[in-house]
Amino acid sequence: MKTSEFKQKVEELGYPISHDNESATLRIKSHGELIVTVNIKRIMCLSTRFGFANTLNDSDMLELAELLFEYASTPLDEREEERKWYIKCPITGQFLNINENGKIMWNNYKYDSAGWQSEYTRAEIEAFTFEHAHLIEDEVSE
Repeated sequence: MKTSEFKQKVEELGYPISHDNESATLRIKSHGELIVTVNIKRIMCLSTRFGFANTLNDSDMLELAELLFEYASTPLDEREEERKWYIKCPITGQFLNINENGKIMWNNYKYDSAGWQSEYTRAEIEAFTFEHAHLIEDEVSE
């Protein structure tokens, strides 16, 4: 399970979740109280806080526990989204956009729009059939 999927599902259950960079954990609260931490850099490393069971009803506890186990058991290399890059012309500074038919367009926008792609995975870049070694790769940040 991807970290972004896990966070979204926890929030959909109604629990605030935050990322603590210092301890490399995701922290989940219920009624303002910390109830669970799960490590993002180690598998099967999570901790429930005293009173965890007292703050949730049985069905909510089971649903959250299933999510926690699924995420905690996900191998680290499968937790993060695949990195992507914008491709930029070194002369004009314009960004590469390719549509679903393979048509190429350069423009000043680096955001995907209807039918056009502007973010590329490493595999997609390596599959380009045109010369691209001179182009600038700008990593997409979240």
